Amino acid sequence: MKRSVLVWSCCASLLFSACGGQEGGDTGTPDGGGNLPSDGGGNEPNPSTITVTGKVLAASGAAATKVSILIPGDGRREVSVDGAGAFSVSGVTPPYDLIVAEKERRSAILYRGLTLKTLTLSLEEEDTESVTHRATVKGNLTGEDASPSSTTEVSFVSERGSGNGLRDIGGSYSLDVDWLGATPVTGTLYAFQYESSSSYSPPTRYLGFGQRDNVTLEENATLSAQDIALSAVTNSNLGGSITVPDGYALRLSSVSLAPTPATEVSLFSSFAPTSTFNYVVPQIPQATFSMQVFASEEGASDPDNAASLLLFKRGLTAGVTNAAMVLHPAARPAQPANEAKDVSLTTGFSWSPYASGVHRIQFQEDKSDNQTPYTVTILTRGTDTTLPDLSALGMALPANTEFTWQVHGVGPVDSVDALVGLLEKGDPARGGTEDFHTSLSETRTFTTAATP
Repeated sequence: MKRSVLVWSCCASLLFSACGGQEGGDTGTPDGGGNLPSDGGGNEPNPSTITVTGKVLAASGAAATKVSILIPGDGRREVSVDGAGAFSVSGVTPPYDLIVAEKERRSAILYRGLTLKTLTLSLEEEDTESVTHRATVKGNLTGEDASPSSTTEVSFVSERGSGNGLRDIGGSYSLDVDWLGATPVTGTLYAFQYESSSSYSPPTRYLGFGQRDNVTLEENATLSAQDIALSAVTNSNLGGSITVPDGYALRLSSVSLAPTPATEVSLFSSFAPTSTFNYVVPQIPQATFSMQVFASEEGASDPDNAASLLLFKRGLTAGVTNAAMVLHPAARPAQPANEAKDVSLTTGFSWSPYASGVHRIQFQEDKSDNQTPYTVTILTRGTDTTLPDLSALGMALPANTEFTWQVHGVGPVDSVDALVGLLEKGDPARGGTEDFHTSLSETRTFTTAATP
């Protein structure tokens, strides 16, 4: 069983004010007119039709070329994307549902209630053609403070990968970097010298900072002589409060430096955070800070299967004393009960709403011999659904099969349109200028019927 936070590299990777399910339910089988019922919001469909154009990207950012698109209704058939991952479907009445199917991997994503004419969609799971590359970068550090109790950490950061390491006794460093997509990769090296009271405590003082731009790494190569000069840095503070819902406990807080909106460099984590905080941070010109806060359900019978919450707060500046982070209760499964039997395409699934967000529900085959697990992901603002009938795509629901299902809440967005727009900017868990929050429910299981 796999537990993931949205992201949709996913996810992460996996995004409304609190809402309930729409009238009539968020059913997953075609209605009498051959349409998958769309996301309910109280709006009458626009009678005019549109042409929907878009492209599908793999998690690496490259074009996804082995997927099919289906916008159910009006007798439409699936269309295959072209070599650039692009597609076009005409005669569509919004709001509409859209299915992205990777039939070779037995995986599909269903977007409910879209109205966009043009959109870019990203696959949640890493495509089978993506390759992880690795290289090593080495160099020397100069300008460090003579403090015998300090630590100097070096990080390589790019939009497609990262790596970090510590300075050795001789003043040099070596770190391995992993990345996805094309090779070579270009990024920036950042070095921080700091003091802390223990190995797992936030820094108590920053002594130096340096960076080296435009560092290009080739696959399986070692790049040497990447020296970094450190300069003294002024210390400041980052303070505020963290509010978690009743029934949850704060587990972790982390702080990152954002030299640019697209780049976040991890500074430190606190493994014993409290509801109020006042961290020491370095003052770096033009840079801001982001915080990541993690909480999970208290008293869960299985701590490894407990509901959890994650918040990214961005755009914080050195010296701020009133940063406020508020986490929302997780969206949680309601029906059917755990370990339900004889589940079919007419079985209703429901969950509690996620405040200021939409929902991502994932159904995944629990065990699969010699093939990838059958997986269906639904993105919706509603709070109920049935399993979609994907037989038209050659992906009929397996019979007598055990599945897991769980619910993600993703925000702050008020529609699936807005979620698509957010993801078009990149993985919100890896960088950006906007706040982002998500929840992950416990996992439930069910078994499909002999004739689902």
